[in-house]
Amino acid sequence: MSWYYSKSILEKSNPNKMKKVIFLAVFFSTCFYVQVHAQELKSEFLFDLEISLSPPQIIGPVLTGTRLIFPFKDGFVKSDKINGKILDCSGEWGLIVDSTTFKMDVRATIKTDDGALIYITYSGYNYASAQKSALIRVGKGNELSPSEYYFRSIPVFETSSPKYAWLNHTVAIGVGRFPAPGKIIYRIYAIK
Repeated sequence: MSWYYSKSILEKSNPNKMKKVIFLAVFFSTCFYVQVHAQELKSEFLFDLEISLSPPQIIGPVLTGTRLIFPFKDGFVKSDKINGKILDCSGEWGLIVDSTTFKMDVRATIKTDDGALIYITYSGYNYASAQKSALIRVGKGNELSPSEYYFRSIPVFETSSPKYAWLNHTVAIGVGRFPAPGKIIYRIYAIK
């Protein structure tokens, strides 16, 4: 009733006002639709990161959980964009938050096949039921299907190499899995 009343007042007082109101409503609806759909995320494969872990250094219970440090034995990155190896002194400073959640804190240096150095850090989570998390923690994650756990990381890159400078401004997501005891593979995607 009130809309009809407003409409008839607008039409009687100034018929062009009604046309302007309709035009503006359609215009702003279209702008909103375009803006929302322009924000859809897309991804592009960057590289696979394969890591071999050394046995953990168990710091033990701390204020936020149980701290474990996993030095990397070795590792490599592989794709049509980047190929290289993980250098010594790289590792994971992980935290067992509770019986279902492991929080990652990784720092590593990649030396590409063409000699560039790329510093990579990432945080993220490995989450599964308590029973499945227990298998992962004793090195039997490879017995599980990747659909049985959530394993995601958020890599950040730093490099002074002009060839790989685009990585400095790349938002990325890593999807992890356990292919064998003591090994982790991340498939790294750029978010477009």
